[in-house]
Amino acid sequence: MLRYEDIQDISDGRKYTKNDKALLGTNGCKGCSHCCESDMGRSIVLTPFDVYEISRGTGKSFDQMLVEFLVELSMIDGIVLPHLKMDQGCKFLVEGRCSIHQYRPGICRLFPLGRLYEDGSFCYFLQKNECVKSSRTPVVISEWLGIERLEENTRFINKWHKFLQLEMKKVEELRTMTGFEVKRLKELDEKKLEEYSQAIDDHERYDELGCEEYRSAKCEEMQEDSEDRIKDIMKECLSIFFMQPYDTEKDFYEQFESRMKTGIKRLRELSF
Repeated sequence: MLRYEDIQDISDGRKYTKNDKALLGTNGCKGCSHCCESDMGRSIVLTPFDVYEISRGTGKSFDQMLVEFLVELSMIDGIVLPHLKMDQGCKFLVEGRCSIHQYRPGICRLFPLGRLYEDGSFCYFLQKNECVKSSRTPVVISEWLGIERLEENTRFINKWHKFLQLEMKKVEELRTMTGFEVKRLKELDEKKLEEYSQAIDDHERYDELGCEEYRSAKCEEMQEDSEDRIKDIMKECLSIFFMQPYDTEKDFYEQFESRMKTGIKRLRELSF
C-alpha cells in the first residue's frame, strides 16, 4: 500500500540500505504481539512471493486462503490487490505468536521499516511511532529481513512495483479516455448526435428515445463499459499472479518471470 505522507513526518529522516543498521531489535518481540493483534485494515498487502511463501508454509492455495478468510481482496491504490484480513488481528497469530513466521509476508518482515521507491529502485526508512517497543537495539537490515536470496528478491520487488504502476496507469488511461468520450458526446448538438447514431448504426434507437434520452443512455453505457473493462483487466492480473497456483516445489522467481511476461503482454495489448 502506497503512502503519500512526507517521509520526514513518518520516519527518523534517514534512508537505509540493506547493509545499514537500524533500531529494530525487540528481543524477538518477547511478550508482545501488538502489531499482529491490531486492526491493520488493508495495510498488509501481499505480493506474489508472499502468496507463494504462505502456500509453501501452510499447504493452502490462494483460493483456500480466500475461502477461509485469511486473505481478502480490496481496491488498493486504484486496483484490486490481496491483503491479510486484519480487521480483528491476523488470523495467523496463534497464542500470541506468528504461526507462519518463517513464511511471513514481506511487509511483516519489514516492520517497522518501510520502502521508499525512487530512481527505479528503493531504499528503506524507519517508521516512527509504529512499533510500541520503546527500547530497541541496532540490527543490520538484511539480517532483520531474513530473506534468502535477498538480491534476487529485491529485483523481484522492483519488477512487481513497476508492474503495478503499469496496471494503475492503464486503468487510469481507460477512465480518462472514457471521460473524454463522454464529454464529447455531451457537447454534441442535436444534429451531430443524430449523425453519430447513424455512424454507429444505432439510429433506430435514437429515433425511439429522442435526443436527450439517447445521449444520457449512451453516456451511461460508455461509463459502464469502461468499468467492466477495468474489472476485466484487474481480474486477469489477479488470475495471472495469484489465482493460478504456484508450484511450491519449484523456484518462485522462474515462475514469476514467466507470469510477468504474460502480464506485461496483456496490458500492452489493451487498446483504448
